[in-house]
Amino acid sequence: MIKRALLAFPLFFFLGNGLNSAFPQVAEKTAVLWCDPLMNIRRLGSRQTIVNVVRKARSAGFSAIALGVKTNTGEVIYESKVAPRLLDWQDYRVPLDFDAVQFFLQEAHRNGLQLYAVFPVFAGGEMLERKGIVYSKHSDWQTVVYAVDADEPKIMPITEWAMGPVAFLNPLLPEVQKHEIALITEFLEKYSGIDGLILDKVRFSGIEADFSDFSRKEFESYLGSGKLNWWPEDVYELQLVDDEWQVVPGEYYQSWIQFRAARMRQFYERIVQDIKKIDPSVPVGSFVGAWYPTYYEYGVNWASESNVPEEKWATSDYYKTAVAEKLSYLVVGCFFPRVTMEDAEKVGADWWMSVEGSAITANEVVNKVCPVYGAILVEEFKDSAEKFSAAVTTANKLTDGLYVYDLSEVEKYKYWDELGAVLRAAKTRAAKRNVRR
Repeated sequence: MIKRALLAFPLFFFLGNGLNSAFPQVAEKTAVLWCDPLMNIRRLGSRQTIVNVVRKARSAGFSAIALGVKTNTGEVIYESKVAPRLLDWQDYRVPLDFDAVQFFLQEAHRNGLQLYAVFPVFAGGEMLERKGIVYSKHSDWQTVVYAVDADEPKIMPITEWAMGPVAFLNPLLPEVQKHEIALITEFLEKYSGIDGLILDKVRFSGIEADFSDFSRKEFESYLGSGKLNWWPEDVYELQLVDDEWQVVPGEYYQSWIQFRAARMRQFYERIVQDIKKIDPSVPVGSFVGAWYPTYYEYGVNWASESNVPEEKWATSDYYKTAVAEKLSYLVVGCFFPRVTMEDAEKVGADWWMSVEGSAITANEVVNKVCPVYGAILVEEFKDSAEKFSAAVTTANKLTDGLYVYDLSEVEKYKYWDELGAVLRAAKTRAAKRNVRR
């Protein structure tokens, strides 16, 4: 359970006494630079640009790079028999005369860095560009949402709703799961030297998904025959309250939340098992949003089984859907524009809606069953290098290490010096602790 009573303690308790005793510091923490393939498409276009990226990451003090090898379109940046290769993005034609992944891997290792491969698993299209596998080949794979369109609640494909950048696939479809597992296992067989995998977007698009006929039948089977009489109202109904559309839970809302999370746990179990058949030693982690108090809406319980939520939306068995025990590590996106819990309170936000608060929450709900790495969204601090440095420092101190999203934004806002200073200071602190030991 998330203990909101944490707010009663002064801030120095977490940064000084309590945190150090609960979460011991290690000699040297992981620092990872995230490289999204679409946001950095031109930086992946030649050997020299890749060399430049690796050298900058090494000079700043990063120990690894997380390279997106599958894009949100469902296409990949290497030659595959399972998924189509990304040939172009916006006005850029992707060069096909070399293997960017293989060269990136070799260059990273040559410079003493590790390379992790990132797969946004249930992503199948970029809706702003109307590009991806749900547009070109697999429209039947896209998730079906229950949402408001033209001031009317309706059930529709996500590409018709077109809210948000990513067209999600339906995670419950067997053919979708089979495709994604085949893609990742093929990748491992092709690139045996990869240092780790990060499974991103292993979730539903949001509370609005999935309301397809297939998912309805699966939920009916889960509940037992004859129980589901009204669809989608037995799950929830969208009602206009004070000129605002709200989710009003139905009779089986709790069961729906449990059902989706249980299915995602089953998928995690299956995909990790299949990965380990190819390479038993490769670490398998997952990227999740750090807003755990509302993350149930995405159908994933990324906590440990020891965490038992007591909120109204949770069944007494919700803890059985936890996935942290299934993974080598978790990367939690502390994607908030506020650094401290105090900053959040000042603007009327919940305490956990801050880098500090979300990192503390992640540590608590995961309960040390696997390492937790705090990720910072550079864009949130584009107007203040000082706040960016504070956010990076906070995430690094309060978790097992740091992820910085994204390379393109570090370049855009010229934050290399700030990152270098923070990472050097962290290494200095670690060295001093080792001397004291």
